[in-house]
Amino acid sequence: MTATPTATAVQSARPNPLTVFLHLRPHLSLVHQMPGRVRLRIGSGALDVLARLGAGAWAVDDLAPLFAPGTVRLNAGARSVVITHDPARFPPAFWRDCLEGPDGTARARLAATFPDHTSDMETVS
Repeated sequence: MTATPTATAVQSARPNPLTVFLHLRPHLSLVHQMPGRVRLRIGSGALDVLARLGAGAWAVDDLAPLFAPGTVRLNAGARSVVITHDPARFPPAFWRDCLEGPDGTARARLAATFPDHTSDMETVS
């Protein structure tokens, strides 16, 4: 008789959502931004990244709590994701730094914004 993994064990096997974001960064581009809302285009290489990390569609769901009380909504057909968020916590500079800045700048911005989630954030090479 084999033991089945618990929900906690399965969830702990998931990569850190910030690590997933850092790996996806080269495949994300800012399409539209207004206070409290951004639309990101998802490049075709994103699926390879998710497969390599062992992440799936749930990766978007794992990002959602980071932006609470906002939402993360995937539009697979348009290869885009819309994130609603607190504009005071996520100003335009956050998105520029995280999407277009050097890796070190993105990591520093994510670490400052999400201190509780950075202890197991992996290095992206």
